[in-house]
Amino acid sequence: MATNTLAPTGLVPARNKIGGAPTYQTNVYYIRKGYVANNIAVGDLVKTGTSTNQGYIVPSILNDTNGLGVFLGVLPYFDLTQQQNSHGLNGSFQLASNPSADIPCTVCSDPFVTFRAQVSGGTYAQSWRGQNINWTSGTNAAPNAAGISVLSLDYTTLGTSNTLPFRIEGVAGTPGGPHDPANVNPWVEVSFNPAWIEMLQGTGI
Repeated sequence: MATNTLAPTGLVPARNKIGGAPTYQTNVYYIRKGYVANNIAVGDLVKTGTSTNQGYIVPSILNDTNGLGVFLGVLPYFDLTQQQNSHGLNGSFQLASNPSADIPCTVCSDPFVTFRAQVSGGTYAQSWRGQNINWTSGTNAAPNAAGISVLSLDYTTLGTSNTLPFRIEGVAGTPGGPHDPANVNPWVEVSFNPAWIEMLQGTGI
């Protein structure tokens, strides 16, 4: 069985299922000044924090029961170490930053946006469409050297559980070409599982 190179780029916005303008419905949120847990990559999954991070965004953790959306990059902030405006590493948030205040950032939190992502393992079958899937352990909030997400989807979690964050919409690769879905590690299009995404939940954080 041929294999697609496992080289995920996180969650890349693809389209809006209700035909919205191609802005991917991003919204501005904030990372707390003094946040020290993990770097946050462009294409990572994030959630609303709790405790000292209440109201701010933090990376999602595997098996969280809800999430906010996909991190698309920091907006300009003043870095006290560099003594100049900074935009992070290709938009990612780096713990080495020394912001003068909370850092504004953009997150795609629209529950109707779909994303392109790579599945680790398996070969695509039409029976995947409509099933839910989780991401691969250790791939969220672990940016590569360019600040881009390495999040991939875990084939072994494919199923119907409503606690899984993503719903598979279909295949993203081209048969016979690059990213051939008939090969191991296919590319798919996913949306948020409505039972998981924060925007559709009735209870607050």
